[in-house]
Amino acid sequence: MLRMRRAAVVILALVLSSAAVPTAFADAPPPAADPALAPLLGKLATYAQSFEEMKKRGSFTASGKVEELDGKGHIDATREMVMKVTATPAERLTEIVRYLEDGEDKTAMAREKMRKQKAEKDDAKKKRRDIHLPFLASEAGHYVFALAERAGTRARVTFTPKETGEDVYKGSAWVEEATGEVLTLGFAPSKMPFYVDHVDITMRFDHVTSLGRAPSSLSFDAKGGFLVIHKHYRGNVAILDPRIAF
Repeated sequence: MLRMRRAAVVILALVLSSAAVPTAFADAPPPAADPALAPLLGKLATYAQSFEEMKKRGSFTASGKVEELDGKGHIDATREMVMKVTATPAERLTEIVRYLEDGEDKTAMAREKMRKQKAEKDDAKKKRRDIHLPFLASEAGHYVFALAERAGTRARVTFTPKETGEDVYKGSAWVEEATGEVLTLGFAPSKMPFYVDHVDITMRFDHVTSLGRAPSSLSFDAKGGFLVIHKHYRGNVAILDPRIAF
């Protein structure tokens, strides 16, 4: 339905413009706090703070696609977008390089829409809660963390919110134990928005920058609907040429 379609495009646009989002795991009771995790959580908090700097200072180009699927899993519609984000000390500048709907170039329309919304953007941004890694010091108190498994120098840490909400997440991350850097990260909202039944997002951190590992790709899957109308969306984003601008 229209709201789900817009939600899918919003997910794509949000990721392309900010590239700052947290493999999700099945519903489970919040795990008990693990004192042995304290040293690793300290390293993760330091990395999460560096990630906040990446969000402010990172410039990159991102290319993404959203596919709408029919009841048989066939592609019913596609939307593709390429955006360039340039960070300056004063602000982050976002340019739509290309936007297609079912192969039709609608770049001019998308640019005009962005121009018209620019005046409203600041107010909307103030109202919208920014997305942070759950390991950030200001966020960690909302979660319970547990060590799920180890593999060589890597560990998988799960996070479950103490209270559910649309802007707190359940998920897990594979991390480097020595540095606290995130390698892969996945999440789902602990409470789904209206009309949305399911959202899962998975991100890889393969780029190496002076501030630590940065996002390199993201994929998401979303389902929702009302009464007998159900929609299924999937999308992917490639984050290219990341650099710390200042």
